[in-house]
Amino acid sequence: MLKNLNYIIFAIGIATCLIGAYTMAFGEPIVCPDHIGIPTIIGMTGIGIISTANTTLLGRKREANRQ
Repeated sequence: MLKNLNYIIFAIGIATCLIGAYTMAFGEPIVCPDHIGIPTIIGMTGIGIISTANTTLLGRKREANRQ
């Protein structure tokens, strides 16, 4: 169960990065004419989520290899 949760967190991180990238490209009508700041933060948040999921997944793989 917990292993699947890590993959879900990874997928949420990728989706967050894609939302940030889409907002950077086409976000002027959504956010405002100066629309680069908010999508940058969204993208960085997604990268943080991805790195958290990867750290957890790699830690679990290392534990499985030790036993």
